[in-house]
Amino acid sequence: MASLIGEVSGEPVGRVIERLEYERSHPGRTVAEDFARVGGPRYVWGPHLEKFYGSTDAFLYELAVWNRNGIKRQLRRWVTRRMARQGRALDVLSVGDGMGFDCLHLARKHHRVTYFELPGLGERFARKLFKKTGRDIPMLTDPARIPFESFDAVTCFDVLEHVPDPPAMVRTLASYLRPGGLLYVSAPFFMVLPWYPTHLRSNRKFSGCLHLYRQAGLRLADGRLSWLPIVLQKPAPEVPAAGSMGATLARVAAPFHWLGRASAWPFFPGHIVRRLCNRPYPTH
Repeated sequence: MASLIGEVSGEPVGRVIERLEYERSHPGRTVAEDFARVGGPRYVWGPHLEKFYGSTDAFLYELAVWNRNGIKRQLRRWVTRRMARQGRALDVLSVGDGMGFDCLHLARKHHRVTYFELPGLGERFARKLFKKTGRDIPMLTDPARIPFESFDAVTCFDVLEHVPDPPAMVRTLASYLRPGGLLYVSAPFFMVLPWYPTHLRSNRKFSGCLHLYRQAGLRLADGRLSWLPIVLQKPAPEVPAAGSMGATLARVAAPFHWLGRASAWPFFPGHIVRRLCNRPYPTH
């Protein structure tokens, strides 16, 4: 991990290891401190935020640690078990995968995976990761090249809380699905806390909001109580509507998530749990 990050960022491996350990012990601080140095208002979309995304290497460390975190690993396992219920290899588009770990996991489960991310350090890391692991995963960096209605499943984890227009983004994600296809999504809209300065305050109104997905023609098909993730289906006349106990649990949990529309602080314990679930890196 440290060697690949060093190749992409130009940092010495020893310094990379120090920064990974700092992020593991203090999740979110790497991005928050770099954002504070650059300046500009937190939780607000604007040129300063776009510039920050294009200039920082802090997300490499945040994502490297997060993708080893027990919470994220459990989400990935749940998704692959849910996909396995379809009984065949799927055409999957992974949107906003950053460093490529979700794509790698799905490819190892024999799905035909396509990676999409905007150009940057994360995309460069993913290229090296796929090459090092011998995975031939198509990589797209231009959204105009993503074919419509070509995928059985689309995954989008920890992306929507960052974008200025989530409804438009969800409609775009739905357009990539074949009729009957499934969107797997997680978006902690409520986590507008000091450790997450790039989460947009304007998106808190979507916390616990299923209408965000219904307006794109999607219906709730499955999910977890935590909404990590929920699963939405694109209707098709020849495909029966998916339904499960998970969908019921997700609906039951929606009122709790609504709290995030008023304040992020009821969800502060989630940040503490994230810290406790970070896995240490081996020392030898």
